[in-house]
Amino acid sequence: MRRGSVSAALLMALVVGAACGIGEALQDPGDPVDMTAETIAGTWHAGTDRFITFGADGTFTALNLPPGLFHRSPSGPAAEPIDASGRYVLAYQPAATAGPHASVRLIIEERTGADLGVGGVELSALRPGDGQVYLVFFYVGDQGNMTTGYLRCADACPPPASAGLGPAPRPS
Repeated sequence: MRRGSVSAALLMALVVGAACGIGEALQDPGDPVDMTAETIAGTWHAGTDRFITFGADGTFTALNLPPGLFHRSPSGPAAEPIDASGRYVLAYQPAATAGPHASVRLIIEERTGADLGVGGVELSALRPGDGQVYLVFFYVGDQGNMTTGYLRCADACPPPASAGLGPAPRPS
């Protein structure tokens, strides 16, 4: 009788695990979008508290990056916001050798907050079904697989204040 209970529990765990994996595999985050210094320049936002400002000269300033991006940073609601600045590089998406330059690597040179443990992070430029271009971080957080998507600010988007990390590029 006990052997049947263990087998049933194991089977249930395998079914749940497979269902989660299939759900993630079937999600379509959108098509890669070719980015250039001209198309990325300006301020992008995720809600009202997260901003990344890209300069056409290859510099960036970011305010309130998701702490889950950085494996040495504390996580959870008490995690301090991470502000950073540095340079960015446009490249192909990871594992791609051709196609759009849809990957944006942030090379962090200055930062606030916890010890990040990394020198850079990747954003993917994607266009999902709504037709807008998003810059998206994919990472593992406290609640499993997470994403944070940034939209380019329209004229009404206020320019973020500098976090004291050097000159912030001017929004375009």
